[in-house]
Amino acid sequence: MWKKLGIGVVVLLLLIAGGAYYLFSNLDGLIKQAIETYGSAATGAPVGVGSVKLSLQNGAGAINGLSIGNPAGFSSPEAMSAGQIAVTVDTSSIAGSGPIIIDQVSVAGPHVTYELPGLGKASNLQTIEQNVNAYAASMSGGQASQGSAKPARKEIIRNLDITGGEVSLASSLLGGKSVTVPLPPIHLTNVGGAGGASPAVIIQQALGTVVAKASTVGASALSSSLGTLSGAAGNAAGAAKGAVGGAAGSVGSMLKGF
Repeated sequence: MWKKLGIGVVVLLLLIAGGAYYLFSNLDGLIKQAIETYGSAATGAPVGVGSVKLSLQNGAGAINGLSIGNPAGFSSPEAMSAGQIAVTVDTSSIAGSGPIIIDQVSVAGPHVTYELPGLGKASNLQTIEQNVNAYAASMSGGQASQGSAKPARKEIIRNLDITGGEVSLASSLLGGKSVTVPLPPIHLTNVGGAGGASPAVIIQQALGTVVAKASTVGASALSSSLGTLSGAAGNAAGAAKGAVGGAAGSVGSMLKGF
């Protein structure tokens, strides 16, 4: 009997060890899948990642080839893209039940497309922001209704830096004119607050700030570009410029909340 019990324990240990090996050997793939799955659900647009590399020894990692598509109804292939995102995780925070601490997220040279399909319509970035806000609210409500269910692990991003970005305009109002303007640097600290926040709230805070800033820049650049058009396009643009300028102001006011 004891011999059989000993064999059972050994088998159990082997299964646990095999599961741990599978987890850590496939950790990059699991993170990639999580970003694509939850990112797509939050933005209401397809999210893709080329690859993820994370070292559990020093916490350094990179997310390569991140792309966020556009929600239905927009023609531009992507709303945002970034070649590489450098990440540094506090590995001591991974174990346990406290918040996972991400010391640094650095995004270099992202490209954002600001698409306005027409007057009186929301831009692609505003639509994504609305989707993210609705997703965060639904997740919060879902967790509250589950009662005894285990809540999602909280996270904190100590520093988030976005540099060297650019915003391209896409709108029928431009009459085929191509316009690209720089995205000012963005620096955020303690995303998620002192005690951390759920992944849904982290997405809402971080992505919401980027979207609001890019929307302000895009709407302002579109308003300026409309003033340079001539002829029939210029006459139509004259009526449109005030509306677009008002949109830039309202987005700028919204940005102050972040």
